[in-house]
Amino acid sequence: MSLKRRLKARTKVSSLSGSMRDKGDEISIEALDISMDGLAVKCSTIERDQLTPKGDFVCNGKPLEMDVIINLPEKNKVNYVFKAKCRVVYSSRLTQDECQLGMYFVEIKDSAKERLSKFIEIQA
Repeated sequence: MSLKRRLKARTKVSSLSGSMRDKGDEISIEALDISMDGLAVKCSTIERDQLTPKGDFVCNGKPLEMDVIINLPEKNKVNYVFKAKCRVVYSSRLTQDECQLGMYFVEIKDSAKERLSKFIEIQA
């Protein structure tokens, strides 16, 4: 079994809120870390089970993909609404009530990449 290894270093973040959507279901998330390749998010176990029942992130033999929206703070205290299509690459339980999902960006616009790159540079 081959696992895809992270190519970019993750930057720890705090207070980055957002949401994930999959076919009408939407859950609230908090970003834990982010890189140019993906991010890790925290959500409640109940919400995680709405999208990935019992943490199973393969659906009909295909990896689960969903839209992620994160509010990235920029200069002048303005938030940029960052959007990307992501693939869930892992799911783990943090506590009885919270889970962490690892997400890999599969589709992201060039303008969003630029904003993300600037955000990461400022955070480093």
